Amino acid sequence: MEAPTRLIIYEDNPDLRAGLSELLSHAPGLELAGAFGNCVQAADDVRRLAPDVVLMDIDMPGMSGIDGLRAVKAVAPHTNVLMLTVFEDNDRVFDAICAGADGYLLKKTPPARLLEAIGEVRAGGAPMT
Repeated sequence: MEAPTRLIIYEDNPDLRAGLSELLSHAPGLELAGAFGNCVQAADDVRRLAPDVVLMDIDMPGMSGIDGLRAVKAVAPHTNVLMLTVFEDNDRVFDAICAGADGYLLKKTPPARLLEAIGEVRAGGAPMT
């Protein structure tokens, strides 16, 4: 039996974080390792919780998701990071990809597509909205 995919969520909106946590903690083959309102401690979180995939918001207090992404990749380069954001502008997409993002999804992505994207990134794909 294959081990579940471990996930961490970084999302500053408490309602969205709770909704994502509920979705991911009940999805087959996934294990929610943590959900945080900022990514200031992202490097320590990733070292401690050893996720396979990180869902990262871009606009957060204390440290931007782009900087959080860099922190994750610095300590765990093989951890997949999916940016999950409201921003559709090309500059932010480009910045995220340059910083090492493995995919870029809009927050309005339907739950079924989000679950597909997690599987896709684990299989080596680069899901984009």
